[in-house]
Amino acid sequence: MTLDLATTLQMIRRDGDTLIATAERAPDAPVRACPGWTNTDLAIHVTGVHRRVAHWTANRLAKPERWPDHEPPDATAPWEWCRTGLDLVLAALADIGPEESVWSWTDRRNGGFYHRRMLHETVVHRWDAEDAAGISSHIDAEVATDGVNEIFDVGMRFRGDGGSVEYPEGDVVLERTDGTDRWRVRAIDGTLLVAHNGDAGTGANATVQGHAEDLLLWAWGRGGHVTIIGDTDVAEAWANVAP
Repeated sequence: MTLDLATTLQMIRRDGDTLIATAERAPDAPVRACPGWTNTDLAIHVTGVHRRVAHWTANRLAKPERWPDHEPPDATAPWEWCRTGLDLVLAALADIGPEESVWSWTDRRNGGFYHRRMLHETVVHRWDAEDAAGISSHIDAEVATDGVNEIFDVGMRFRGDGGSVEYPEGDVVLERTDGTDRWRVRAIDGTLLVAHNGDAGTGANATVQGHAEDLLLWAWGRGGHVTIIGDTDVAEAWANVAP
């Protein structure tokens, strides 16, 4: 899936607004995927990411640099600070072209990386906030499918602190039951290998089946309504690779 920039920004705006509003309504709700965090902590975290990326992209930085005004003026009610942070990142992302150079912690160092990364960062954490608040939540199937691809491109390959990623033994296949996508994931000599659709092959140690959004949530360690066939230990190990 390739979204145009305008649609990507609309989705970040929609999901960012929903995340903040949900956290404001249920500020003390515990976030399952982030033990020890409340929805307030979640909103502050996401806004910190938004503000950091806004600083990097607006200034086209060639190396990481601490962004100003990270801590909210009132950590118990940071909602306006969060909304301002969302405005800042949207303005910065709208201004940078997909091929313009900017530092990132990955091998993809351009505006397009941050367009995609901020979409999925905001979508998944919006789901977290609604889940914490007891609200039935949904992620668009095509966005979720691209999110699975992005996990394999970014989340399972790189760490923000520059550290190495360790991979489990065995391989796993992800099968989308509301579409035709299929991925096979394994590591050889510490290198992640991902085969998509016709190249995925057969004979994996474990197969994880589910709708696109459930595969996305599973790959981000959030469970999801999936069916696991084969070695559940291998599947669980792969579900814990992304940070």
